Amino acid sequence: MRTLLLTLVLHAGGFAEPPAPTPPLVIPEFSTASKEPVELRWNMAESAFPVNAGLQIGAQVRGVLALPATDPGRTLIQVELAFPLLARNSRTILLPAGTRLVGRVHLLRGELRFVAFESFLPPDGRSFGLPEGVFSLGPGRLLATQDGTYALLTVARPLRMEPFGPR
Repeated sequence: MRTLLLTLVLHAGGFAEPPAPTPPLVIPEFSTASKEPVELRWNMAESAFPVNAGLQIGAQVRGVLALPATDPGRTLIQVELAFPLLARNSRTILLPAGTRLVGRVHLLRGELRFVAFESFLPPDGRSFGLPEGVFSLGPGRLLATQDGTYALLTVARPLRMEPFGPR
């Protein structure tokens, strides 16, 4: 009994309430509506390779999603490709594994809602803007936002892109 009492006294005030879990990210429904293909080019001398809409690539959430108290609409999420994005020929690497896509989320009525990916950062350190609606998160309606969470990226529009590599 004495040991139990001593244990309770030693631990009194030592328990902190666990942090509130970050709400899951609500993902909008993926639509394969046919849209005009989008081109991503950074060197006009190179050939662009096609990627079909609907192609999915494994990825992982990177970093901790921090919600700023003053402007939750500016919250960013980073998703890192676990596998390269390959052209339709299955040989040409368009985005290597390790490329990060940076997207924006909004906090709306206590739910985090995915808006869109705005840019991507290949492993070589460059940064490029993304036209709206090129990549989406999915499938499914919810995504946990903890670091390392597995996610699927979907090519949402037909895509033509230059190969990755030295110029």
